Amino acid sequence: MAHRLADNSAAIFSPSVARIAASTARDWSYVDAWLASKSPAWKSSLPPFERNQDTLKALLALVSINEAADDQRRLLARVDATALQGLSAHDRAEMPSSSSSSNNNNNNNSSSSNSGGNTALTKGHLLDAIEHSLPKDGANALNVLTAVASEAAATASPDPDHIGRLMLRLQGRIYGAEQTAARVDALERHLQRETEAAEELLHTLQSDGYKPPSDLAKQNLDVQRRIKTVSAQLPDLHDRVTALAASVATPHPAIGDVIELEQQYQALLFHVRELSEQLAALSQQGAR
Repeated sequence: MAHRLADNSAAIFSPSVARIAASTARDWSYVDAWLASKSPAWKSSLPPFERNQDTLKALLALVSINEAADDQRRLLARVDATALQGLSAHDRAEMPSSSSSSNNNNNNNSSSSNSGGNTALTKGHLLDAIEHSLPKDGANALNVLTAVASEAAATASPDPDHIGRLMLRLQGRIYGAEQTAARVDALERHLQRETEAAEELLHTLQSDGYKPPSDLAKQNLDVQRRIKTVSAQLPDLHDRVTALAASVATPHPAIGDVIELEQQYQALLFHVRELSEQLAALSQQGAR
């Protein structure tokens, strides 16, 4: 018991375990502070069942990404503010000279307006003015729309022939997709039929007709007993067969014996023929 207590105390007061626990506590404190700063709903602590290493790792990654994005936005805002201050200072520096020159220009413009009239703004000047007047979000949205229009070939090049070719190509793709869907449906129906047939076969194989008899174990034991009995009788039967084969003499006729038997057979045939002729002659005499 004392040994177990010593081991437990060593495990509890281990420097490495304490260091890991302190690091984990600092990470959770940092994550809790970040969540509370982002939303009032996160002022309360996370539930205990969500305080694990996976959740902590995911939240730390989220905090890191969010802080990097915040730093980038702050840097862009600082650059915009610096540029705005520079433009404001430049405008203030040029304002006195521009006021004096504007008076001269007004005099000149009044004379020229009487002779030639105001110059109309071109389409390019108008588009440039709109583009320069857009805020940063508007410029980003315009760039996105431009990219989308470039991706859409029909919008980027409104040529009727080109649009017709695109429509034909699209119709071909639609037809191919429909054919593929039809083949997939046919394959699905075939698989469904095969599945139903397999289920029916499985149900048939699991029926009582294919189940082994209840006394199969007893029959197996009887067959094994018979096999052992016959196996024990095999040497005796083999000896009997050998003795019978030795006692029974198997005839082996020679060629001369065969010739002699053939001659006797032919003589008997000749004798039978003679007897037949004699019987025929006697029958004719009796008929007379």
